[in-house]
Amino acid sequence: MKRTHIAALIAPLAASALLLAPSPALAHDVLIASDPEDGATLEAVPEEVVLTFNNAPMEGGDGSAIVVTGPDGETQYEDGALTFDGADVSVGLSTLDEAGEYSIGYRVVSSDGHPIQDTLAFSVSEEAVAAAAPEQPAEEEGAQEEEPAEEVEESPAAAEEPAAEGTSSTTLLLVGGIAALAVIGLIVVLVVRMRNSTGSPR
Repeated sequence: MKRTHIAALIAPLAASALLLAPSPALAHDVLIASDPEDGATLEAVPEEVVLTFNNAPMEGGDGSAIVVTGPDGETQYEDGALTFDGADVSVGLSTLDEAGEYSIGYRVVSSDGHPIQDTLAFSVSEEAVAAAAPEQPAEEEGAQEEEPAEEVEESPAAAEEPAAEGTSSTTLLLVGGIAALAVIGLIVVLVVRMRNSTGSPR
């Protein structure tokens, strides 16, 4: 048999074998996008992390998790359970309160049942952190505004003291006057009696 005939017979068989063989590149799902993007520097603090895969991962797969760790390498900021929406997997974030690099570690179960995991990173600027926490200065200003109100409340009580002192002085004067009048009255009575006693016949 000529070589050309042998090649013609082998070619279809080889093509069929290639089509039937599993492709390693398509064996598992892969991450195709993320929000925040890997390596991004953000000027606004994100409220959630969203990971997008080429196929929908298994919802509620055993061991599925998204962990967001702060610049100190210890504090975690993910808040709540994972949300599965088609090819998207997301988790809410508590307020990011430190500037620097954050890491996103994820693990999900792909549509073919195999776990896939990796780590991403993004950075947050100091301006973004400051803008995300405006409540603290507002509370401090409110506390400072309350202090003058306390001084105003104390001032009427202080004003009552001179009034009380004035009342006491007036009372003493009245009592003294009455006592003086009583003494004068007694003297007048005594004088009248003495005159009557002197002028009467023996």
